[in-house]
Amino acid sequence: MEGTRNLPTRDRPRLVEFAKELARLLPQVMFRIGNALGADEAFAEGVRSVDPSRLQFVLPYETHAKKRIDPYSQVYPLDAIRDSELEEACRQAIEATPGIAGLIKLYMKLRVKNRSTVKALYLIRDALKVLGSRALSVAPATAGIFYVDPRKPDSGGTGHTIRLCGLNNVPVWDQRRWMTWLDQLA
Repeated sequence: MEGTRNLPTRDRPRLVEFAKELARLLPQVMFRIGNALGADEAFAEGVRSVDPSRLQFVLPYETHAKKRIDPYSQVYPLDAIRDSELEEACRQAIEATPGIAGLIKLYMKLRVKNRSTVKALYLIRDALKVLGSRALSVAPATAGIFYVDPRKPDSGGTGHTIRLCGLNNVPVWDQRRWMTWLDQLA
C-alpha cells in the first residue's frame, strides 16, 4: 500500500477507512508500507487501528522516519538485505525506470547515503517492497494498492513501484478501482 505524498485532505479518511476494512476483512494479510507522508501514512493508520503487527515498513535506511512507526510493527531496512538481493533490487529498479540507472550505479559504487545517492535508496527500497527478501523472511508482494496522483499517475516513486509490480506480475489497483470497493462495503 502506497501512494502520493500530495494526498488531498478530502481523500485521507477514505484511505484510512479502506485500509482498516481490508485489515479487518483479511486477517491473514500483511500490509507493506514505505513510510512516506501522505498516502502511505493514511494507509498505515488504517491498518494500525486493527493490528499494528501486520504492518511491514520497508525503509530506505534504518533510521528513516522512525517516529511514524508503531513499536509493534515490523521494520525492514534496505541495509539489512544480502548483496545478492540488493543487486537484484537494483537491476529491477533500473529495468522499471531506466532513467535512474546512473543514480543506482553511483549508489552501488559508493555504498554510502549522501545527497547524491539518497534518492537511489528510496527507489531500490521500492523494489524490495515488491520483491521481498529471503534473508529477512519477507515474502514477495502479492498485490499492490495505490493512491496515485490522477494528473500524473506514472510519476515518482509510486509510478516506479507500479512498474516494478508489472515486471513481477503483481496485480495493481489504484483508487479508481478500490474506492468503488469501499463504496460497496459501506
